[in-house]
Amino acid sequence: MLVASLIFYLFSVPAYTIVLVGSILLNYLFGLWIDHFENNKRRKQVMIFGIMINLLLIAFLRYAKPLFTILSGIHNPRFDDQLVSKIIVPLGLSFYIFTSISYLIEVKRRRIIVEKHLGYFACYLSFFPKLIQGPIERPYDFIPQLREEHNFSYDVFISGMRLMLWGFFKKLVIADQLSVVVNAVYDDKVNWHGPLLVVATILYAFQIYMDFSGYIDIARGGARMLGFRLSRNFNNPYLSGSIKEFWTRWHITLSQWLRDYIFLPLAYDLSGRMKKEKYAGISTEKYLYSIAITVTFLLCGLWHRVGWNFIVWGGLFAFYLVIGFLIEKPKKRFLRRTGLLSHSQFYHWIEISITFLLVCFAWIFFRASSLENAIRIISQLFSGWDHKSLLMTSRSLRDIVQHRGVTFLEGGIILILIPCIEFFEYSFRKMDFGKKFVNLPKVVRWGTYYLLVLLICYYGRIETNTFIYFQF
Repeated sequence: MLVASLIFYLFSVPAYTIVLVGSILLNYLFGLWIDHFENNKRRKQVMIFGIMINLLLIAFLRYAKPLFTILSGIHNPRFDDQLVSKIIVPLGLSFYIFTSISYLIEVKRRRIIVEKHLGYFACYLSFFPKLIQGPIERPYDFIPQLREEHNFSYDVFISGMRLMLWGFFKKLVIADQLSVVVNAVYDDKVNWHGPLLVVATILYAFQIYMDFSGYIDIARGGARMLGFRLSRNFNNPYLSGSIKEFWTRWHITLSQWLRDYIFLPLAYDLSGRMKKEKYAGISTEKYLYSIAITVTFLLCGLWHRVGWNFIVWGGLFAFYLVIGFLIEKPKKRFLRRTGLLSHSQFYHWIEISITFLLVCFAWIFFRASSLENAIRIISQLFSGWDHKSLLMTSRSLRDIVQHRGVTFLEGGIILILIPCIEFFEYSFRKMDFGKKFVNLPKVVRWGTYYLLVLLICYYGRIETNTFIYFQF
C-alpha cells in the first residue's frame, strides 16, 4: 500500500516525493519524541516545536512564491525568473501537513498510542486516495484500519466502484460543464450585466460543490475497494438553515480540524485571560466567540491561498457566524412572538434560501482572481436588470455555451440534473435509499450504472479541467 501511494505521488512532480517522505520521517520521529516524555510540559514543548516545523514547511512552499513575486516586482524584476518560477507547491501539501499536525496533537493529548511502526505511519500519512484533497483523517479513525485484516468482499468492492462512478459523474458531467459559463464570465474583463454575474455565481456554487464532493466520492470509493473507510466530507451543504450549519456540512473534516485545533484551544486560552463576566457591557462569552471564530476563519482563508480576496472570504464567513451567534437568542424570541415557529417548514426553506445566497456572495471572493475583480463584480451585480438588458444577458449566455460546444438542450439537461443529484444524495442518506438500491433487480442496478457511464462519455469534458482543490 505504501509503495502504491508513493508511486501515485510520483506522477505529480517527482522531486516533491522527497518532501512527502521527509514529512513522514520528521513527524514519525516527533511522535516518538513526544511519547518519550511523561511530563505534560515537555510533551507540549516538543509538540509545539513539531507543529512549527510543519508550519514553516507549508509557509515556505505555499506562500514564498506569492511573497517573492511581490518583492521581485519592487526590487529586482529578474528575481522571478531566477527563483520564484522554480517553486511549485506539492500536490496535497496542506492536507498531509494538517494530518501530521493532528497526529502530533493527539499523541500529546494521549488520545492515541504513538505509532512505532514506520510503515503504518507512512501509510496513514500518504494513503493515496486521500493524499491530494483529503478527507483529513484523524489518526484514531484511520491507523487502526491498517492493522485490520482486509479480506476481499465482492459487495464492498462493487459499492466502492459505484461510489467512484458517482464521483466521476458529478465531476465530469456537472462540474466541468458548469465551468464553461463560470470561466467565461469570471475570467473575462468584459463588464457583464448583473443577471449574468448572478447566474455565473450560482453556477459556481454548484461547480465547486460537485467538483470537490465528486473527488471525495472517488477517494472514498477507491479506499472502499481496498477495504478502507474514509470520512464523509459533505452532507448536502446547500440545504443548511444557517451559516453555522453550513460549516458542519461543507468540507466536514477541515471544519472539525479548525474547530478542534484552533477555535476551541484559542477560546479556552482567552477564557482563562478574561476574568470578568462583562466588558463594556458585553458578555465575555460573546467576546470569546467573536475573537476565536474571526481568527479561525481568517486563517482558513489564508490556508486556501495568499490573497486579499481569500482573507476577505474568510473574514466574511467569520462575520456571518458572529452575527448569527449574536442574534440567535433575539431571533428565537422573535419567532415565538410572531408565530413563525408554527410554520416551521415554510420558515426553514426561507432560512435555507438566505443561507444559500450568503454563501454564494462569499464565493465571489473565492472565485475572483483578486480582491479588485471581486469588488468590480459586486459593483455590477445590481446593473442591467431592465427588460432590454435581460434579453442581452440571455443572448450572451446562449453565445457563451454554444461557442464552447454546448447546446442549449445539453445545458438544460445539466441544470435539471443538479437538483436531481441533491435529491438523490439526500434520499440516500436520510431515507436509507442505498440499501434499497442494492436490493433492486440486477437489470435496474446495472442499467443505472450503464446510464451513468453513457452520460459521462457523452457529456463529460474529460480532457479539460483538473479538480479545483488541487490548487490548495
